[in-house]
Formats: sequence, C-alpha cells, structure tokens
Amino acid sequence: MSWRAARLAEVGSTFGPEWWATWAREPDFGGGWHSVGGHFGITGFGVNVSRADAGREIVVPHTETDDGRQEELYIVVRGRALFTLDGEELELGELDLLHATHEVMREAVALETPTVIVCVGGTPGEPYS
Repeated sequence: MSWRAARLAEVGSTFGPEWWATWAREPDFGGGWHSVGGHFGITGFGVNVSRADAGREIVVPHTETDDGRQEELYIVVRGRALFTLDGEELELGELDLLHATHEVMREAVALETPTVIVCVGGTPGEPYS
C-alpha cells in the first residue's frame, strides 16, 4: 500500500525510560513521545510527536552534533511551549514553527495542557539514517 493513516494514540514510542534517562530531567519522560517515523516505516527523514502537560518537559535538552548533525523543525500543533535555545528563551504557540541547526542546545517545557509538538529532522545533504 502506498499510504497509511493512524491516530496518534495508536503510535507508541520506540524508546523506553532507560533510553530517555540520558537526557530527560523528568524520570518519567517519554510517556508522551510518539515515534511516528518508526510506526510508518519512514526512512527519508525523522519524525516524532511529543505531548506534555503544562509545566512538563516536552523537548529534552540536547544538540544534534553527536547524533548525525541533524537540523530539526518543531511545529507546535496544540498549546504553547517555552523553548530555550543556547540559553535564549522563545515562546511558541499553536502553528508556530522553529528551525534549529545541529549545534543549537535546545529544550522546551509545555505551557498549556495539552501541548503537542511535531519534530521533524534530517541531516542536510545526506540520506536519513
């Protein structure tokens, strides 16, 4: 089949709590993570969805320098989030977009319940892996 559809609730995470422990500040982070690319078998780019309640971590602190040098696009599809990018704070609301190159230290906290962010990534000029 050339296409598939799914409800977000049907899409789980390919990562367990032990994987998130490397980055997440909250010990139960990952419960709102949805590995969309893995669910659909997407191999051209990375795509995930993160959902969190107000005050909770929604994007763990990280760069992409050691993980494929990916650039990432974040799309807030519901709620609001406070991103910290290389120490600078930026609040994004519904349908706001944020692009970050691989070296930017980034993280975000949800400001509303629920906040939902789509995360898309890939390495410029290279096939996704």
